Amino acid sequence: MMRSNYSLNNFRNLPISKVEDIQRLDISDQDVLSDIEDIRVRRTNADKAIALGSSKLYKTSIVIKSKENLYRVDTEVLAIRDEMVYTKAGMQIPLKCIYSVDFH
Repeated sequence: MMRSNYSLNNFRNLPISKVEDIQRLDISDQDVLSDIEDIRVRRTNADKAIALGSSKLYKTSIVIKSKENLYRVDTEVLAIRDEMVYTKAGMQIPLKCIYSVDFH
């Protein structure tokens, strides 16, 4: 059995990054999650973010892991296609670099 390197963290204290900063990140070719269950939860939460859409009650935070650090962006998720997450802010984020999709 493969051991997960995912750890549950509170990302609310992680500063919000600018769209321009996210678009310039150096992303690994490997998925940032290794456990199949963690990958399933990430996809489920990304799908949930689409369903919540422009909810006034909840905001969606996407935590992205680059080769160096974790970054957080608050945005509305519009779609997932070809393993890319598309946001209202115009970002196209590879699913494999998303460490977590959270709601607050």
